Amino acid sequence: MSNNLKEHSYYYKITQDMKEHADKVFSGNTRLLSINIDLENLEVKFNTELFQVRTVIEKQSKDILFLKTILLEDKKILAQASALWSNEN
Repeated sequence: MSNNLKEHSYYYKITQDMKEHADKVFSGNTRLLSINIDLENLEVKFNTELFQVRTVIEKQSKDILFLKTILLEDKKILAQASALWSNEN
């Protein structure tokens, strides 16, 4: 498995959904500061068509947003992620 997360479909799905949430909160112009992704099962082949993505806001300040995302397939957690997003305005 590559250490370059951008090569993996789950990274794209997670960051895309998080960015949509961050852009809604901060009216666009957001930046990903930090992300941590925990894979539940390394043997799973990620099929992006079957993912369910759920993102929630854990904490929010004036310029920083803490988001948590879960990737699900058939009600099973495939991956969990937490990230910090900043308002660049």
